[in-house]
Amino acid sequence: MGVCKLSRRSGTAKLVASLTAGLAGAEGEVLTAQSMGSGDGDWRIIDLWSDESTPWEARLVWSGGGGAQRTAWLNVPKSTRVCVHATTLQVFGSNLSTSSDIAARAAIADGQCDTENQWTVRGSSAQLIGGGGGNVDVLPPPWAKFVRLELSDSTLNTTTFVELLDVNGTTRARYSLDQQPNPGVPLGDAATVRCVLPSGSYAYRVVFLLHL
Repeated sequence: MGVCKLSRRSGTAKLVASLTAGLAGAEGEVLTAQSMGSGDGDWRIIDLWSDESTPWEARLVWSGGGGAQRTAWLNVPKSTRVCVHATTLQVFGSNLSTSSDIAARAAIADGQCDTENQWTVRGSSAQLIGGGGGNVDVLPPPWAKFVRLELSDSTLNTTTFVELLDVNGTTRARYSLDQQPNPGVPLGDAATVRCVLPSGSYAYRVVFLLHL
């Protein structure tokens, strides 16, 4: 390890507060690191956190060995860790808080370990026409392995469904919220996750478990 040294090992950025509850704020660059050695790169362990222990969203961009650039979006609840094989990498962040700015940080070490992360899509019934229920389609992010749909009003679980659609728009699986397995519904080759939402007043979130 450490054959391909990096130009930087840590970085920080002030992420301004979001203007809208439930949506991330303006994106800022937390860290950009470039390999200073030769070869195909090394395994990098990236730790992400904020000084305030406030959740934020990260976008990780990396490439290795002259290959194509890859991108991952992930949640940073208080802190998280991700491992990729890279010669160059960048970390961008967005604040989820509407009340305060935060200091987002990233630090890189050489090494390899198994990691798992999450990506969340949020919404509310108020965004549906008349609050009368309906379908919301969500595209699985890169590296997603499982998905789980959750409502703030659990009494609606039996009338709320998550469906998996293939690339041709055909429904291949359908689960009510109270039938979802742990840690979530396996995505397999699903191209779209469809949330079949009931009438009512509630917030919801679609949580993807990333194999990254």
